[in-house]
Amino acid sequence: LFVHVHRLVAKGYKVGVVKQMETAALKAIGENKSSLFTRKLTSLYTKATFLGEDLNPLLKIDNSMEAEEISSNVCDNYLLCISENKENLNHKNHNIVLGIVAVQPTTGEVLFDSFQDSVARLELENLILRLQPVEIILPRDVSDQTEKLIIRMTSVCLQ
Repeated sequence: LFVHVHRLVAKGYKVGVVKQMETAALKAIGENKSSLFTRKLTSLYTKATFLGEDLNPLLKIDNSMEAEEISSNVCDNYLLCISENKENLNHKNHNIVLGIVAVQPTTGEVLFDSFQDSVARLELENLILRLQPVEIILPRDVSDQTEKLIIRMTSVCLQ
């Protein structure tokens, strides 16, 4: 299972693992013998959240996979959240106050900052280049300038 999860996550997919929550033996002695088995989403994996104990089964299950292949992009797997304070927008020069939180689930490291940025979003671009996050979370009402920067930077990474 984890070999396939790893391969899908490595290709950029979000992978959910659904498990059967009751056994056939429990079902047979229960009142609802003819109903469907109960299943629940037990895990959700992305590039930023596929870590730690999730990697160990891969080494045991599939010896053809190299440890380097399995742990690629795991050390620096920042999850970046960007927020904009449009109330403090300086209409004269279009500067905006941005807030960021970057989390690295493998180490528990949390980085946070707020800063004023120009319409070109040079500070944000510099921060993204330094952190190289594998996932970016944006608010629904993100400004056009920020959205264009994110699209431009992520499309470069995909090529």
